Order: sequence, then C-alpha cells, then structure tokens
Amino acid sequence: MVKKIFITLVGLSLLFFLFIGGFLYSVYRNLPDPKLLEEWTPPQASEVYDVKGRLYGTIGFQKRFYVPLDKIPKHVIDAFIAIEDRNFWKHKGFDLAAILRAAYVNYKAGRIVQGGSTITQQLAKNLFLTPERTVWRKIKEILLAVKIERTFSKEKILELYLNQIYLGSGAYGVEAASQVYFGKHVWELTLEEGALLASLPKAPAYYNPFYHPERALERRNLVLSAMLEEGYITREQFEEAVNKPLNVNTHNKYRFSDYVLDTVKEYVFKKYGELAYKGNLKIYITVDKDFQNLAVKSLKEGLLNVAKTIGIPFLPESEEDMKKAYEKEKELKNLRVNKIYVAKILSYDGKKMEVEIHGRKFYGEIKNLPIKGHKYIFVRYLGGKEVEIIPDLEGSIVSIDVKTGEIKALVGGRSYLYSQFNRATKALRQPGSAIKPVIYLGALLKGMTQISIVDASPKPYYDPSKGEDWIPKNYNNEEYGRVTLRFALAHSINTASVNLLDEVGFKVVLDVGRKVGLDKLKPYYSLALGTVEVTPLELTSAYQVFANLGVRCRPFLIKRIEDKNGNILEENKPECEEVLPAPETRVLVDMLRAVVLEGTARRAKILRKVVAGKTGTTDDYQDAWFVGFSPHIVTGVWVGYDVKKSLGEHMSGARVALPIWINYMRFVTELYPDEDFNLPPENIVVKINPEDLVLADETCEGVDMVFVKGTEPHTTCSDLRSIIGLK
Repeated sequence: MVKKIFITLVGLSLLFFLFIGGFLYSVYRNLPDPKLLEEWTPPQASEVYDVKGRLYGTIGFQKRFYVPLDKIPKHVIDAFIAIEDRNFWKHKGFDLAAILRAAYVNYKAGRIVQGGSTITQQLAKNLFLTPERTVWRKIKEILLAVKIERTFSKEKILELYLNQIYLGSGAYGVEAASQVYFGKHVWELTLEEGALLASLPKAPAYYNPFYHPERALERRNLVLSAMLEEGYITREQFEEAVNKPLNVNTHNKYRFSDYVLDTVKEYVFKKYGELAYKGNLKIYITVDKDFQNLAVKSLKEGLLNVAKTIGIPFLPESEEDMKKAYEKEKELKNLRVNKIYVAKILSYDGKKMEVEIHGRKFYGEIKNLPIKGHKYIFVRYLGGKEVEIIPDLEGSIVSIDVKTGEIKALVGGRSYLYSQFNRATKALRQPGSAIKPVIYLGALLKGMTQISIVDASPKPYYDPSKGEDWIPKNYNNEEYGRVTLRFALAHSINTASVNLLDEVGFKVVLDVGRKVGLDKLKPYYSLALGTVEVTPLELTSAYQVFANLGVRCRPFLIKRIEDKNGNILEENKPECEEVLPAPETRVLVDMLRAVVLEGTARRAKILRKVVAGKTGTTDDYQDAWFVGFSPHIVTGVWVGYDVKKSLGEHMSGARVALPIWINYMRFVTELYPDEDFNLPPENIVVKINPEDLVLADETCEGVDMVFVKGTEPHTTCSDLRSIIGLK
C-alpha cells in the first residue's frame, strides 16, 4: 500500500514538474529573441556646439553616449559588479542564492523591497519587460536572462548594461553620467568616482549626489567596501578612496538643459522626427557661450536689484529654495504688515488663491497666474486674513548680430530650473514706448526731419477697444507744447507720438511695422503707446533692421546639422534683404542715438562705444524694456511679472531694464571695433542750433544731427539774426 502511494506521489510529482517544465519552456521560447540586441541602437544624445565650435550641451529624449567596453576602466566595471552582481562572472543569467536571500528579506518586510536581480536580469527587464513588480514578471525576467547569457558573451552583456542603465539626473549609461556628475569622460574616472556611479542604479533619485550628498557618500563608500571584500582593490586603495570627497561638478546640476537647448530641441524634433529621436546628431548654433553666460549673469543680477527695490527678499533658483525659505519662516512669531513672505499654496481657481503661512490661512486675488509645479509663492501681508499675491519676477534677454541675424544669446527667464517657459520667444507683452521708432520712421518716410515740429498738447482720440474717447498722458503727467521729433522721441513724449501718428496716418506706420517683422500692429491710436503684444525676440529683431540701416536679416539659431556620419542635413546662412531706405533709417538711428545722449537712456552714456536705443514702459509699470544696439549687435531686455501686474511706481524701462542692458553690453561691445554707424552717401551731418533749429555757425553752438541730403536747414544763426534785425 505504502509502495503504491509512493509511486503515485512520484508520478504526480513528475507530471507536475513536466507540466511546469513544459510551461516554462513554452514561455522561454516565446520570449523576445536576444539576437535583436545585435542590431540594437539605443537613443543617444545629440551634441550642440556654439558658434566657436565649443560643446554647448546635448539634446535628446535620453542623455546617452554609447561607449565600447574597452573604453570603460576596469575599476568602474568592478565597482558595478561588486555592488550589483558579485557572482556575475560565474552564474548563467540568474543567481539562485541572491533570489532566495531577496525572498527571505521580502517575506520579513511583508512587501517587495529587494529584487535579487543579476546584471543580466536587469538588462532583460529594462530592454524587454515592464517595470511591474510581480512574480510572473520575475519568472520571465529570469528565463530571458538565461536566453541572453546563451546568446552573448559576459563582456557584451556588460557593455550593453553599462550603456543602458539609468543613473539619475537625466543620464543613461556610464559615459553620460560621467559627464553630468564629473564633467569628464568615463575613461578618465578615478576609483572613487567610478564607485559613485555604481552606487546609483539602486535608487538614482534617492542617492543623487547633487541633491543628497550625504546619502551618496555613504552609498559610494558601501560600494568601495564591496570592492574590498571581493578583492578588486587593496586595503590601501580603499583607505585612500573612502576618505575622498564626492567632488561632483555642481555647475552641471543646472546644465541638463536651458532656454537655448530647449529651442534647438523643439526645432530639431519637430523637423526631423525619428532621426532626431535616434540622436547622435551634431548641431552647430549661432550662440556664443561667452555671450550667453554673460546674459544669464546680467539678467540674474539685474533682477535681484529690482527685487530688492520692490521688497522681494530673494529670487529662487528652484522650488527647493522656496521650500527652505518657507521652513525657515517657522521661527517667525508675528507677521508684519506690507512685508513679503513665502506662503504655501493651498488652492487656486484662476482668480482667488488660498495660502498658508505656518498654520494661518490667507486669501488673495490674482488672475491667470501660471503656478504649474509650484507649491510656494511670495505674498505681501496686508493685515487680517488678506495678502497680496506676488507673481514671479521675470525677464529675458535676446542678443542678435546686426549684420547677419545670428542669435548670439537667448535667455528666457532668470532660472531655467525654476521655470522652463521661454519668455524670449513665447511671452507676448506690450512694448510700451519701445514701439515708437516705427511711428517716427514713418514720419521720416513722409518727408519730415528730426527737427520737424509736432504738437505735444493732449488731444482726445477715439479708442475702439473701449468704445469711447481717450486722452493720452505723459510720464508724471508732464505737459509740453510744440517740440521737435528728435526731442519727442528722445524724451518719450506720449502726447507728441500719438499726435504724430495722427498726422502721418496709419498706412505708412503699419507698412513700416510689417517690413521690420511687426505684422500684428492695429490701426488704433493707442498703438503709439505700445498696446500691441510682441515677443522679446520679435521686438529685438525689429531693431536689428534699424541698426542695419533698413536691411532686415532673418534671425536664426541653427547654422548646421550633421548626422552621425557627418552628412550635412541642414545648413543655414544669413538671409538679408533691404526693406527700408537707408537714408531715412539712418536719420532714425541718429534720433535713437539722441535717446542715449540726451533722453531717457542717458545712463547708457557710460559705455565707451557708440550705441543707440529706446526705453519702453507700459501702463501702470507692468512691463519695462530697453532695446538698444551698436553698429554690430542689438540686444533687447524685458522685465516684468509673469502676469500683468505693476512692478511698482516709477519702475520704468530706464530704471529696470536699462541697467541690465548696460551690464551686458559694456562687455559685449568691447569685443567689436570702435565704429560709428555707417553714413550712406545720401545723408549729411550738420550742426544744428537746438534753440533756433538752424545751422550753427561761429555765432552759436550746435549739435551734430543727420539729415537726408536736401532736407537739412540752410539758414544759419547769423542769417536768422539778420532776418530779425539783430547785429
């Protein structure tokens, strides 16, 4: 009887194992064929080079640079094996002891906390399977690992793994991670640096050395201990390496991308699709890294000064900065009226926001505030339960080569890490008085000169947007009588500009706008005050036409794109055409030069070079601009909040944007020759007495002014005295 039972059990067991074996074999046969990896080309990053051929950065869905195993140092390979799969060279795809050990740990924890996966299993999971944590997926992972081991050598498996594994901070593979964390190639890594990379696969975010250096150091030293235990390093090497600091390149923390790389990426992926996804392109751009770094620095420093004036305590580089400030405010016992604090956002419906300042709830109103991804915000305490919401103080800089249209610098905000929205190319803002040169050039094209007279007294004009009459006002409500065009533009007199627009008519002004790329201008009198919306790139490009004496050069960022074999996919050269007559445009440039010499931008006289430009300020000081140029480079600066809200009383373009422009241009202009703007043969420079608006001679003082030949005055100061009977 016992014998029959035994035979039955053995038979059933055999049937069970045959069934399980057959089932597993069936699963095994239906798993993906590892030979597919022979043709596997992982997505790689494309490299972007600046105008001087220097590596600017990379773009791609994955930051990866594939390197063969023989370029990866032995100590880097040993570090990964020691911590991730110490039996790698012995097992056939899976490590039964490691699996049993992990099962025991998971049983004790009551959940899956350890996988026991070999390097081959990790490769199988990441390339062929889903990341779900189930027993069934684990079985398929083991079987596929066996299949991979039977197909490839251990060396090939290691090469695939070390180029595929995610190591945090957007880096895939050891070469990309080496560049991100240390700014060097993987074959240049020291022992402790290689150990740091090997410490990351377990939890790349948790052990990220940029954000959690203490955890990263502890984990790195654990890797070094494992290497010592496995005999990969000596006790002396261990002692030396374990006492080394992390030495990560913290500058790279914020260099995964920026506004320039985002602009390049958007263009390349839209145009080249699948080819761009595969990557490994070489992209050469017009930006100069030195110009770009200077623009970033100038904008940040300038916005910090504006923040101090407004009362904002600091400007965050990241959301983490806001969180730290919020936590620090826990020490505060009382809130002071009119002081700005960091508050936690509880809710926002597009108009009303509920915030918390450490246990106390407050309410403030602000429309259409973009707060995606932000949990904290600045508020000004008004007393009681009311606060004023303070939006993000932002700005942008665009810098373009006058003669070619090449974009030399493009900064879309004060911190890319804090906000990736590119204000330089996408923010639509009112330009204020910075639009006025379009009107004054229209007047010159109608035959007026810079000493022609315009009435600056206020007059009512019908505003179709409001359905009623509207009377323009000047800065500080100043009043003027009859003034010259030169004086009106230099001092940004609103009443004169609106009256001038009425005198010359919309047709010529809108035509000038179209020719300089501002094709959204409307036939409203408020146009003279810059009520149309433009991007900083559009407005700066318009001034490029003025600086280039009527020749418009299409702004462009990408010079050349090559595929991985060096074939040229695209090559861009300057595209320039004359859209406005040089003589009249040269007169406008002289008038914009007067803005610097005697008008609202007098502060720019500090520059040693010849420059011209125009300030711009919108109603209620919501936008502050300065767009200016030398004969070689044109730069536009915009400052404002991310929503339309006043920067504060008297926070004009001259006070807010101009200092940023000066700090940038004082260095940039020094890189170009000392030159004045070209004077076409149709122009003439004469000295004009500013009081009587006649030619200056030995009897009176004069100011050099540019005219189209034949339009300059011929009466001199002496002639005038003769006419009125003076001797």
